[in-house]
Amino acid sequence: MRQEAQAIVLAAGPGMRMTALTSHTPKCLLPLGTLPMLCYPLHLLQQAGFTEVSVVVSEGQEQRVSKVVEQYSLKVDLDVAVVSTAHDPGTADSLRQIASKIKRSVEDVVVVSSDLVTDVSLQDILDQHRGRGADLTMLTSPTPRLETAAPGPKTKTHLNSDIICTEAGTSRLVYMVAGGDYDESVVLQSSLLHCAAPLHLSSSTQDAHLYVVKRWLLDYALNKESPCADMGSLKAEILPHVVSCQFSGDRSSGGKLELSSLVEREEWEDLVRKYNNSVVPSRHHCLSTPQPPVCLTFHHPGLCARVNTLQTYWHLNRKIHEIFEQVYPNSEWQLRHPSAEIHERAQVSEDSVVGAGAVVCERTNVSGSVVGKHCRINPMVRLSGSVLGDHVTLVSGCVIENSLILASVEKKCTIKNCIVTDPNKIEENKTYSGEVLEATQDFA
Repeated sequence: MRQEAQAIVLAAGPGMRMTALTSHTPKCLLPLGTLPMLCYPLHLLQQAGFTEVSVVVSEGQEQRVSKVVEQYSLKVDLDVAVVSTAHDPGTADSLRQIASKIKRSVEDVVVVSSDLVTDVSLQDILDQHRGRGADLTMLTSPTPRLETAAPGPKTKTHLNSDIICTEAGTSRLVYMVAGGDYDESVVLQSSLLHCAAPLHLSSSTQDAHLYVVKRWLLDYALNKESPCADMGSLKAEILPHVVSCQFSGDRSSGGKLELSSLVEREEWEDLVRKYNNSVVPSRHHCLSTPQPPVCLTFHHPGLCARVNTLQTYWHLNRKIHEIFEQVYPNSEWQLRHPSAEIHERAQVSEDSVVGAGAVVCERTNVSGSVVGKHCRINPMVRLSGSVLGDHVTLVSGCVIENSLILASVEKKCTIKNCIVTDPNKIEENKTYSGEVLEATQDFA
């Protein structure tokens, strides 16, 4: 029996733009509020009715990831697929490594990054994808504006925006370039102006890295005989290629596998029977041969962010008390966990988040901060505008301001606008400002 969809979460990425944090914790397990980042896309899929999710992880992380569902009361079964990251594979390379796990019985495959945090309705995306007969639907959103600067040294790192071109009024995706794949300008082929006009070209819209793809189209993209065989990135290489195939007609692919030849005859005949009997004509109506793929965008104007930079990670953690009900709806999970022990003589502001098993001792002041699970804040600590990871201890007398602390601070000191991942870099009674006290060993 053919199933409607399979969900795959890509969680093997090393977090190359966040190495100060991911040197000791896999990116997908970094705490966002009081939950690992991976919980947010899993909950999104659960809300859409998925009961089983395939999660792609790097070697050595399968046990930690497999425990997430039980630890955080999610109601999906995880099929953990392990890939080798020894040669820094791209997203498409990772999918090729787990291709055997892509079920032949499904019509669509939902591919989503583990760093996506959004309040979009996945069911709405699926409804549009199926209702309009799309082969590929890509979630887009306005590029988020980050109001707060991340701690650590001030740098001028700048990432170009994605360039996304759609057919005005139809949401048809006709051209895309990933932000890192151009310098100052992009060149549009003249064929686009004839094939799809008028066009809407945007550099303030982001690819949110959630895709609904027909299974046959994903087969084509991962096939070693297709023009995509040497493409390592799903976003930067394969998707632009598939989008361009909308305008390729019957042109030869130089001996490579033709995209149209991957449409299974049985599936095609099912489509013809289905839509020829429909009251509403579709692109399949009265056709005898497969047509080029239809690529659409689903533009979500609401909350939608990829936690793929230090600044985004910092920004969302600082805002998590405001947005949690939006991005994690219909959940019994609490940002101030019932198992946390907060002394009656401790001052903890309403906009602070306190994780499970955390202990906040007397004569402690916590304001506008995130306190991870099983943290211990000893007496006479002042913590303001900061984020503590899980299992962090702060010794008595510490002053922590506007900092990201992912390692215990066991010596009395003052830390302002810093990132701390290595406790051995901290000295007694010293003041640190605008620094990265970074771990030197990779996570196991």
